[in-house]
Amino acid sequence: MIKNWKLWLSLVISAVALYFTLRGIRFDEFAATLSKAQTTWLLPAALTLLVTLSLRAWRWSCLMGGTPFWITFHANNIGYLLNSTLPFRLGEIGRAYVIGERTRVSMTRALSTVVVERTLDLASIVLMFAGFAQSVPMPAQFAAAAVTGGIVVVAVIAGFIVAIWQSVRVENLLLRITRRIPRLNGDSLVRRFHDLVDGFNSLRAPARLALAIGQTVGVWTATLILAYFTMMAFRPAQFDEMGLTIVLSNLGGALPSAPGGLGVVQFFAKQALVIPFHVPEDVAVAFAFVWSLFQQFALIILGLYGLLRVGMSFNSVSASSQHKQATETQLTARQ
Repeated sequence: MIKNWKLWLSLVISAVALYFTLRGIRFDEFAATLSKAQTTWLLPAALTLLVTLSLRAWRWSCLMGGTPFWITFHANNIGYLLNSTLPFRLGEIGRAYVIGERTRVSMTRALSTVVVERTLDLASIVLMFAGFAQSVPMPAQFAAAAVTGGIVVVAVIAGFIVAIWQSVRVENLLLRITRRIPRLNGDSLVRRFHDLVDGFNSLRAPARLALAIGQTVGVWTATLILAYFTMMAFRPAQFDEMGLTIVLSNLGGALPSAPGGLGVVQFFAKQALVIPFHVPEDVAVAFAFVWSLFQQFALIILGLYGLLRVGMSFNSVSASSQHKQATETQLTARQ
């Protein structure tokens, strides 16, 4: 019941976002904009997408202690395939399941490193927002808020890393606190924290931390260049435009939505281009759909190819991911 409620909420949010994305668009102008697009720019965009995916696979492999690159690459793409075709973002669980089945790394360990990945990416997005806010035409208060948010996120992540390094003390503190609150399952909380610490173990060495940061910079630089090439198909692109588009699309993509963030991603991309940069709406919407759906289509193809290469089926991976998610939900509810 709860699951269906979440599904309907996601579909409603996507439908509303699509409505506001397309509202006021003259479809004859929109179609003309698409027909005039210089599609040759999509070739370097496709190559840049492969670079981005390779960097993400390399980073995840290093976080897990050196899993085989191609299995990690295919597992990542299988995760994107699930996110693009199924609700509830099952891709994160799905890719961890593939790693658990095809490498010596356990699914639990793989899931813990996914949290590390998301932490690095969140920090990158917020820092990008703080940086681009200084060059994007926006109210001074908004730019200041972006910088403040960046400082807060970095401070929180730094505090979190300190807690990871002092994991034994934190575990003891959790146990002391939960013993005073009967409804909380202290042992379960400590296990979850221990799993999280396990994911961050690869970053304890300064050299590995520096490598992960460098890989993350590479991932988001390639992501920025990918958006740049896609926009060049419609008009001369600017990096501050693309930077704000990426930031807002990723922040907005955290909302519940249909598979692939349909509607939500396009809505935030449109706002990022139209409001501060006054990009014509038909161009902004055409770019938003081509940029997002081009990537979705490529990821679906790569995900299907990945399933073939690792010798697994879509149904088996999706069913196992749904089972794992249901189990985690039940455990959380009991706590």
